[in-house]
Amino acid sequence: MENISNIVHIGELIAVSKVFQLNPYQMITSIENGLVEVFETKEAFITKYGDKETYDELEDWCELNNGKIFTKPK
Repeated sequence: MENISNIVHIGELIAVSKVFQLNPYQMITSIENGLVEVFETKEAFITKYGDKETYDELEDWCELNNGKIFTKPK
């Protein structure tokens, strides 16, 4: 597993944890366990999930203004 700090900045982690209603520790654990996915670009997200209006396979997702997308699959 890659070091989470190489993927996610603490500010991103805090912002997304509020969206997913998890604390930062739960976010880190969820990323490490594959319960939350991190996509560096929207293109990477679209490659996996497609470009559509709704994503029924996701419980929630969040796109940051820097282009990163965090997803929480069902």
